[in-house]
Amino acid sequence: MKAAPGPANADLFRPYLLVGHTLSLLIILLIFAEFAWNFADPSSRDFISFWGAAKLALAGTPELAYDSETLHALQLQAASFEPDTGLPFPYAPAFLLLVLPFAAFPFPIAMALWSLGTLAVYALVARRFAPQSRWLMVSFPPVFAIAALGQNGFVTAALFLGGLVLLQREKKFAAGLVLGCLIIKPQLALMLPFAMLAGREWRVIGGSIVSATAVLLVGVIVFGSATSFAWLRQMPLYVEIAKEGLVGWHKLVSVYAALRKAGLSDSVAFAVHCATAACAAALVSWVWRSNAQFNAKAAVLGAATMLASPYVYLYDALVLIPALVLLVQRQAPVAVVGALWLFPAVIIAQNAFNIGPVNLAPVLPVTLLVLCYFSSSRSSGRRFFATGKPNPA
Repeated sequence: MKAAPGPANADLFRPYLLVGHTLSLLIILLIFAEFAWNFADPSSRDFISFWGAAKLALAGTPELAYDSETLHALQLQAASFEPDTGLPFPYAPAFLLLVLPFAAFPFPIAMALWSLGTLAVYALVARRFAPQSRWLMVSFPPVFAIAALGQNGFVTAALFLGGLVLLQREKKFAAGLVLGCLIIKPQLALMLPFAMLAGREWRVIGGSIVSATAVLLVGVIVFGSATSFAWLRQMPLYVEIAKEGLVGWHKLVSVYAALRKAGLSDSVAFAVHCATAACAAALVSWVWRSNAQFNAKAAVLGAATMLASPYVYLYDALVLIPALVLLVQRQAPVAVVGALWLFPAVIIAQNAFNIGPVNLAPVLPVTLLVLCYFSSSRSSGRRFFATGKPNPA
């Protein structure tokens, strides 16, 4: 599984650098503006869920992080909320270890430190994944959404991309150890078994089992079995959120959510979603079983990941980075790549203002999956993108 050399691809990203780095700077400025607004008037951004849970853990009652009433009462002390709303804490107890240090700070400061720290980790890992891209990965619009909300999308993206970097470098057991940590957000790992089994990546599978098991055990050892049982008892809430659209069908970005927003019934929408996910899994299996280059395998895996679960949000969309990188490497038209790259800005507006009767979010992963599948070999890439010489990498 030979890595594509960065210098050979350097010129391919040149058409994007000026606009991309300008957009990166704009996103950073907007992020700091969001921090300033949150300092002036703390509001119910997603990080307050992590912060409140960490506060309870720091006080010696980590099991109460999964008690919605207790958690919400603590959140109300730090930020303004709409009536009768609260943000539950959905993650495995081991995740508390990541956010525990931030409980020592007031909520606005803690969120700014979390967002900036995890953004830096993501940016460094993304540059390792595609070194020739410089800092273009900061210009992807979901970066703004993740930082402004204080979500964990930078952490999961760093795990996903970092695991792929290690796998590309033939450090397979280590790659598995990193990818297995996605157990903290298992909906982003649903396509990994199809890829690894099809590719016969047994050492990756072994490493993933070790780290996923360790993450769960660490939660029990550090915070006690009562905390883990409290986490498990809360799981039906997220099934209900996904099934009933309690956060709004415009905020979830899955095929299922798009169809429910369009007025389809639960059973029909779920059936179509499952059929889409099954097709995505089949494409992942086919590409990872084939002799396609690694960058194509990673691209198909990333695009399919966003189609796997009914419960995904825009802040999970950084897993689409490998697909967008592949299009650049295969010399897709700049206008096409640019439009796909900026498409999440439309979704951000849709999420913020609930614009229109249609949830457009699944258009991006579906389009990227189709494009990356048809360009998953050098010959098909040459036929599909006829506007330039195929990249030899």
